[in-house]
Amino acid sequence: MSNDNAETRAGGEDAETRFSSLVHRTDLTLALVILAVCGVLYYLTTRFEKVPDLMSQNIPPEWFPRLLLWVIALLTFIIPFEHLLHKKGKKHLDEDRSARIKPISIYSAILLCCIVVSMPWLGTFLTLILVCILMPILWGEKRVKVILPFAVLFPGLVTLLFTKVLGVFFEPGIWSKLF
Repeated sequence: MSNDNAETRAGGEDAETRFSSLVHRTDLTLALVILAVCGVLYYLTTRFEKVPDLMSQNIPPEWFPRLLLWVIALLTFIIPFEHLLHKKGKKHLDEDRSARIKPISIYSAILLCCIVVSMPWLGTFLTLILVCILMPILWGEKRVKVILPFAVLFPGLVTLLFTKVLGVFFEPGIWSKLF
C-alpha cells in the first residue's frame, strides 16, 4: 500500500515537473489576466450603439476594437510558452525580468495618458503630431532635423491612409475651428 502511494506521489510530481517545464507560471497568470481584460473589453464592444446604415463608414464601430482584441488575445497564448523560445530557458527570462521598470517607461505612460485625455479637444491629427514630437524628445532625441519630418510625415500619411483609403472619420477637434 505504501508502495502504491509512493508511486502516485512520484507520478504526480513527475506530471507537475512536466507542466512546470512546459508552462511558465508567472506568465500563465499574466496571460490569464490579459485574457480576462480582453474578455471584458470585448463585452463592452457588444454594447456600442448601432450606427444607422446611412451613417456607416464601411465598417461598424465595434469592428476595429474587436479585431485588436482578437490579435492581443491570440498573441497572449504565446506568453506562457515564451521561455521555450529562449535558449537559456526560464532562468534567463526571470533574470531579465528581475530588473526594475525604468522611469522612462512610467514617464512615457503618463505622457501618453495626458495626450489621450486631450485628444477630444485637440483632435486626432494634432494628437498624432503631438505624440510624434513629444515622445522622441522624452526618449532623448535631440535632432530637430529628424523629429520635425517625422512629426509631419507620419501623422500626415496615417491620416491620409485612414481618412481617404479606409474612409474612417477622424475627430477634428480644434483643427476644424482653425480652418
